Amino acid sequence: MKKGHNEQERELDTEDQARHDAPQTPLLCIFVSLLFASAVLLTAPRESSAMISSRYLGDVSVSLEGAKRTKPLYVESLVKYCLEKGDYRTWDSIDLASLGQCIKNTKLFESVEVAATRPEIKVTVSDRWTLIPIPSAYASDGKRSIGAFLFDSNFLGIGKTVGAGGSVSTEGSTFSLMYFDPWVRFTDITMNAMASRSSTELDAYHRTSTLYAYDKKELGFHVSPGYRMTPLITGSVSLNYTKKQFSQIETFSYPADYACWGVGARLSYANSDYKLFYNDGFSGSISWSRQVRRTDDLNNIESTTARFEWDHLLFGTHALQLGLQASSQSSDVGIGDVATYGRGKGFRGIQPSGLWARQLAAGSVDYQIPIAHWGHGTVTIAPFVDYGTYKPFFEGTGNNYTAYGVGAYYFINLINLPGVGLAVGNNDDFMGVFATLSIGMSFN
Repeated sequence: MKKGHNEQERELDTEDQARHDAPQTPLLCIFVSLLFASAVLLTAPRESSAMISSRYLGDVSVSLEGAKRTKPLYVESLVKYCLEKGDYRTWDSIDLASLGQCIKNTKLFESVEVAATRPEIKVTVSDRWTLIPIPSAYASDGKRSIGAFLFDSNFLGIGKTVGAGGSVSTEGSTFSLMYFDPWVRFTDITMNAMASRSSTELDAYHRTSTLYAYDKKELGFHVSPGYRMTPLITGSVSLNYTKKQFSQIETFSYPADYACWGVGARLSYANSDYKLFYNDGFSGSISWSRQVRRTDDLNNIESTTARFEWDHLLFGTHALQLGLQASSQSSDVGIGDVATYGRGKGFRGIQPSGLWARQLAAGSVDYQIPIAHWGHGTVTIAPFVDYGTYKPFFEGTGNNYTAYGVGAYYFINLINLPGVGLAVGNNDDFMGVFATLSIGMSFN
């Protein structure tokens, strides 16, 4: 797997020239233009009539009170969606609490109250602050990351999400732009777009020993339109572009640079209610992707991923959280494309991107116990267990792992901000005894 010194120098010279000539900036400019055009053309609010049409209830007048940022037109579209989801066929059958919870599932409101008197539905909300700089921090076993993300999950007051940010870490740096529209022009069409650029060191581990490593620079973007087929099921397709450049670490060989186009499809199901520190109910998704054109001579890679989550309230306010995720790649996947895993539920006690595997199934069990509650948030402690089984990329390095421990978390209610968490546990197959501190969102 190792290369001669002269051969490596020739390859590095060729790669340096390729990187100098690579037109990276125009790709980001194209994406920013697409993002701006989408925001202006697809999300521009239209005049509201304050009247919606329900299949069974007929014409419904919707009034909004208490909102400081959210536009009435957006709440009207939410009411229409929630009436359809609840399948309310008469005014007497409307469950006001469930209707309010459905609106609150957007995570944009601190509180929601609904009153219904034919032919009017009155919605009173208290907006969460959604335009915020979200910190990103992670520290564990000598790996550290810090960054920020400027994030608005209620862009223009109509529920669109835009964001830009990045991070620097002991492994490299990342930068990304994102745009998500769950209701394109208040229809059942969705749109998701993202562009990113990163420079990271990837290390494969067996316990605490490094099996393999290389530096990777990656530039890419994807656009994914979708359609809400039912109130619970959404399908989408995607088009993506990725450019990867690799360089050597120590004496390990490294893959050749390449760029590729790919396509994909996703089917998701969501039937859960947002409850600040858990989501009551079941959700899941299945995704498929395939490279369709590569600039090198290797085979196109195909991947399938499935994720499922089920949260259920037990013993008053205690919440049991179960998670399962599985993925599979083409059997001939190369070292520059193999999937990497680490951090997060199902992979606790694994170094960031420290597990490289062609096939994997990982489960997690968390038991959230609230120990303090204020108007601005909730503190919980949560024992956890993770278990994973996988087909290793490097033979003879193990095929399963178990992690267990306890976490402490703070979930904030006043603003739409990911929480703060500290987890302490043990994973004998990777980090051993570990302590992980995380703040805000992850960029991995």
